[in-house]
Amino acid sequence: MDPGLLTVSKRKWTTNRTAGVMSASRSIASCGRSNRFQWKRNVASEQTPTRGYATTAVECIQLPWCSLSGVRCQVSVVRFFFCLLRLGVLVFLPAVPLVAEVDSTGDDVLVGNRDGPWRRLFLDAMVVEQQSGLARTFHAAEKYEGNPVLRNDQPWEARGAVAGPYLYGTVMWDEGRLRMWYHCICGGYANCYAESKDGIAWTKPNLGIIEFNGSKENNLYLTVTQDPAEKPPSKDRGQCHNASVIKRPWESDPAKRYALFCFGADYGFARVAFSPDGLHWTFPPETREKPLFTSSDVLNFFYDPYKTRYTATWKCHNRRGRAVGAAWSPDGLAWTKPIDGPVFVADDLDPDATQIYGMPVFPYQGLYIGLSWIYHARWFKDGPYSVARIHEAQKDSPRTVDVQLAWSWDLINWTRRPDRRPFIPLGRPGEFDSGMIYTARAPVLVDNQLYFYYGGCEGLHDDKNVKANIGLARLRLDGFCSMMAGDTEGWLITRRESLRVPQITINARTSGSGYVVAEILDRNNQVVRGFSREDCMPFRGDSVRHVLKWKAGAFPGGKEGEEKKLRFFLKDTELYSYLPN
Repeated sequence: MDPGLLTVSKRKWTTNRTAGVMSASRSIASCGRSNRFQWKRNVASEQTPTRGYATTAVECIQLPWCSLSGVRCQVSVVRFFFCLLRLGVLVFLPAVPLVAEVDSTGDDVLVGNRDGPWRRLFLDAMVVEQQSGLARTFHAAEKYEGNPVLRNDQPWEARGAVAGPYLYGTVMWDEGRLRMWYHCICGGYANCYAESKDGIAWTKPNLGIIEFNGSKENNLYLTVTQDPAEKPPSKDRGQCHNASVIKRPWESDPAKRYALFCFGADYGFARVAFSPDGLHWTFPPETREKPLFTSSDVLNFFYDPYKTRYTATWKCHNRRGRAVGAAWSPDGLAWTKPIDGPVFVADDLDPDATQIYGMPVFPYQGLYIGLSWIYHARWFKDGPYSVARIHEAQKDSPRTVDVQLAWSWDLINWTRRPDRRPFIPLGRPGEFDSGMIYTARAPVLVDNQLYFYYGGCEGLHDDKNVKANIGLARLRLDGFCSMMAGDTEGWLITRRESLRVPQITINARTSGSGYVVAEILDRNNQVVRGFSREDCMPFRGDSVRHVLKWKAGAFPGGKEGEEKKLRFFLKDTELYSYLPN
């Protein structure tokens, strides 16, 4: 196992990942007998029963009184407990791990540390300075052969123009299980809940929250307001359209542990609700009077750990039609738009019948990845906006929706693959996802794969009888884009890296007689002595985290602090990412 870093503070323990070292850092002022500390440890393993990485948390460790005012120490975990013994604290280490709860979100694997280092993805063209004989290859997610994983099998899921469950919604790991907040139309917009242990078999628990046909035995958690005193202007439309659920372990108020951001259809603007458990929600009364920010009806939210703020994408439009804008907030209540208009639009590489219907975004290894919902329909070319003009303009259009991948470093400037091929394509005619696809706001990690859940529709946008179910598409960890070599060797030279230890963690797959070898270069592309390709131990096989090494375990004197480059040699190989250790 590769342990992560443990960082201890007076308020909580958090984790950071480095190369195979477990240590603890603590700023110790003085702590009374009643002080409580949370210990959170991230563990990376090549395989676990349900996912590649697991996170264990030991909460509320009671530490007896100590007073080491002004002392700052950085010690290994063993030395840390040794220090406690020297302070007269008796430490009992049980034979089994200290585990109070398991929270296997995989977020540390996907998001990475706030300030890096991050795995180098080949989505980022700046990773490679030079290359020869390689193809930069984009990969689509592969649909699960047993789709759909969540079917239309409940009477409350099929009472509208879209009949069945679909994702405008959220899927995430929480306390050892996958939780799904999904959408249906039950008169107005309704929201339902499901759970899974493996990401394939899902249950719809009876929540006992919302009454349907005289019974609360259903999995509905939000429909129309249940408060008879509340009089929204459009009550029958429902309280919540496309829910983005965010767990907030840092929140001091347990009643606000979870936040749900959405378009409040009954009030006609963006709202937020809070919950202690992710099921029982309360909308603050003030959100009835004022929107979080102005927008159209399609919104997606996430928490940005790199900027420590909440972020939203919202539907707007430009001369090409529907488009996506951005907004952010330090607290989820006061919001700012960097631009009061679109930041992501259809462009000159798109066909005429292209609009951006919406775009969930998730943080991933230092960048932002968007799942853009591409609506294949024309927009009117002149004149004022009206719904009638929209429908007239799109009459001879496909009116389908599929998903393309987009990525950005700042949420303002976005890139897509130039051929505009879908990341999650539509199904064949007659299949459950042949007309439209809408995704959950972020993937989850299961068995070293990214699971992308999506609402698939058989039917077109604005049709009156659309059938919906929820499907799954999967992608290798970091598998968005690879540098690919065939049966002739190719090579690439990377950007300069702060490489202090001669080890590189690679995500790669070889076939046939294929291999990966590398050499370490100085900034002038000269091989560092002792780290040529002949000194490298070749990789053959399939691994998402193989540590590539050289015969020497350390750099020559004076070379440790110098920036270096890597020259990879590939044959019959797909290289998906690398991480300098």
